[in-house]
Amino acid sequence: MKKPSLSKTSLGLLLIMAAQIGTANLAVAQNVSSCPVFRWTTLGTAGGPIPTYERSQPSNLLEAADLTILVDSGDATAGQLAKAGHSVGEVQHIFISHLHLDHTAGIAGVAGLRWMNEHPGTITIYGPPGTKELVDGIVASMAAPARIGFGFGLPSKPEDRIKSVELTDGQVVELGDLKIKAVANNHHDGPGDMAKKIGALAFSYRFDMDDRSITYTGDTGPDARVTALAKDSDLLVSEVIEVDQMIDMIAEQRPELNEMMLGAARMHFTTHHVTPEEVGKMAEQAAAKRTVLTHYVIPGELGKSARSLYDKVRKNYAGDVDLARDLSSYDIGCKN
Repeated sequence: MKKPSLSKTSLGLLLIMAAQIGTANLAVAQNVSSCPVFRWTTLGTAGGPIPTYERSQPSNLLEAADLTILVDSGDATAGQLAKAGHSVGEVQHIFISHLHLDHTAGIAGVAGLRWMNEHPGTITIYGPPGTKELVDGIVASMAAPARIGFGFGLPSKPEDRIKSVELTDGQVVELGDLKIKAVANNHHDGPGDMAKKIGALAFSYRFDMDDRSITYTGDTGPDARVTALAKDSDLLVSEVIEVDQMIDMIAEQRPELNEMMLGAARMHFTTHHVTPEEVGKMAEQAAAKRTVLTHYVIPGELGKSARSLYDKVRKNYAGDVDLARDLSSYDIGCKN
């Protein structure tokens, strides 16, 4: 039997179709590659220095093109990174909003394990005044293991692999196509000029890449500077607190605290953190396209407060609202 064969015309048509499909696939590939990743992942969404079984301490992962950045690094950050599918060796930079331990306790683990495994390059920690002192202490804690080694010969000197940069209010850091702006907020404000006298600063950060933007409040009370920083952000990542619920929980769990102490706690909560209603006002005034709640200073499980938190934000804000969980991710796609 004669084998079927293609005519020259049919063969030509197939070749043209294959070329067109190949061109289309190439165009898709080029389009994908021309839009670098810009992704925020909430590694830990707890708020405050009290560990919880449901939420890890505050930490966030920012992937921006070929950059892997941590924004705050609370306890257990290294493990949360692994759960998110990343290695400590990928992290090149850490930006710290302020020096409270619930935001910094994970730096030693990330930087130390990175050094111990001899991942190439340095890791740089950026933050407010006092960051150098913090990082110097972490490096000093590595002196004994550096002398002992890890069975593969003596490791590199930790001071050569871990660096620190102290930022000032309004400073902009450029890392390739990514611009990071640090703006002081009122989280450390106290009577008179106390914060200024002791050099205490807390930062909110804005991350801009191409025409895409993410603003991270860090810990802050209602502050016009943070609202201005967040103007027209594609993503606003904000802390949140339920003041009355927290005071009731503290009074129940710490009966030894007197009214003066509880009053001081209430003052701190109301001036140095933001309620869901205040988050909504900030997001609406900033015209943020999407708002994500994290750093939950709330008692108990998030699920019991989720509906209330959402509704309170929406009272003042018409945009999209998300309640982040540990390991939630938010991709900001290209606009063209």
